[in-house]
Amino acid sequence: MSRTLPFDQAGIVAAVIGSLIIAGFLKGIIGVGMPVVALPLLSLFIDVKAAAMLLSMPLIFSNLPQALEGGQTGRCLRQLMPVFLGMIPGLCLGVRILLALDADVARMIAGLVLVGVGGVTLLAPTLQLHSRLVLPAGIAFGFFGGILGGLAAMAGPLVFIFLLAKDLRGQAFTKEASLYLVVSSGVLAILLTASHAFSWLDVAVSATAMVPVVLGMTLGQLLRDRIAPETFKTLVLIAVIAAGAELVRHGFFG
Repeated sequence: MSRTLPFDQAGIVAAVIGSLIIAGFLKGIIGVGMPVVALPLLSLFIDVKAAAMLLSMPLIFSNLPQALEGGQTGRCLRQLMPVFLGMIPGLCLGVRILLALDADVARMIAGLVLVGVGGVTLLAPTLQLHSRLVLPAGIAFGFFGGILGGLAAMAGPLVFIFLLAKDLRGQAFTKEASLYLVVSSGVLAILLTASHAFSWLDVAVSATAMVPVVLGMTLGQLLRDRIAPETFKTLVLIAVIAAGAELVRHGFFG
């Protein structure tokens, strides 16, 4: 990533920083959704693979406070174990696919992922899981969520549907969702670094990306009470679907 980011082109660097601020702004308002906005914006200026690596550290650090809030973190980790069992092989597969892809093909797949994730999140059905289905469903949602995480740094949306189907709401949902994102993003960073396509310098660059994300989150939190979160989220998801379609078009004709 440090080799592909055009640090000598101030305009592109500014655009990358602006994209991270906008993504942080969304997270500050509604608490989730940073990679869903950041990936299509970043992919307009840098390689999809570099964008996925760049988002890894902000995903960890921005979710860590919510993951640790309220205590009982060990119990939450145990409850998430079915998801983690599926997530790890899913992430491994997703990362291998991402690293093997041509840039235009990666852009097309990332665009399709964005359209799918945006559509599912926008029109997510209300599911209710019976207790005996929690284990197999958790593994399945974790596996496919891991694939999306490896391909496009978006391991969360499918797993969020699973958590809602377990009837988690409020702080319980936020804690498990944030804890899952911290673990999945950490595993993603390790897999990308171990692939030799990225280095520890890339991890450091990703860590510095937290600065514009925090700035955006602070601005978003200041405006959180003035904007209806559901309305804002719907508009953002519609924009994400459109951005995903544009990525597919650029990949196809690139």
